[in-house]
Amino acid sequence: MKFSYLIFFFLAYLLGSIPFALLISLPQGVDPRKAGSGNPGATNVARLLGKKWGLLTFLGDAGKGILVLIIVKLTVSENFAENPSLYAGVAFFAVLGHLFSLYLKFKGGKGVATTIGTFLILTPKALLLTLIVFFFTVYFSGFVSLGSILAVSLLPLLIYLFKYPNEYVYSSLGLAFLIIIKHKENIKRLLKGEEKTWKKEKNV
Repeated sequence: MKFSYLIFFFLAYLLGSIPFALLISLPQGVDPRKAGSGNPGATNVARLLGKKWGLLTFLGDAGKGILVLIIVKLTVSENFAENPSLYAGVAFFAVLGHLFSLYLKFKGGKGVATTIGTFLILTPKALLLTLIVFFFTVYFSGFVSLGSILAVSLLPLLIYLFKYPNEYVYSSLGLAFLIIIKHKENIKRLLKGEEKTWKKEKNV
């Protein structure tokens, strides 16, 4: 592994660690770590402050994954297909930063938005199909968490079927494992029938 790769991975981790949920919520007088589900992510921000702020959080979290890939691409002047090991690692560490943020004492969100941002750039066909599964699941079940779990579980398979580089398959597999672990409390609530749904919130 080239030393320059380690520099790019560290940069990806630093940018991925930026907690947009807090940057957006704290000026509104709300700390998403201490309210709602306690998760510093777009879904919790949307529940606490409204869909507009949740969307801004999502765009920030997805955008940081996109940004770091663009920075690396401009720096090394290599297309994504030419150096998949580098870009797969950058994507992994960007999401890792969101999951275990340096700025939040190695705590963080659940990584779905940042995963969407990075793989939208690296594997757009696979990502778009994954998003279709996500939206259909959320629409019919009302559970964002269930949609997220199914989507990240399906992503590695779709990346493989679309014949993207194997490095992207491995990166997405590792992230799927971590993201599912981050959703362990959601999984427990789903099994108990206690998970919050958007449908119930609309009917209140």
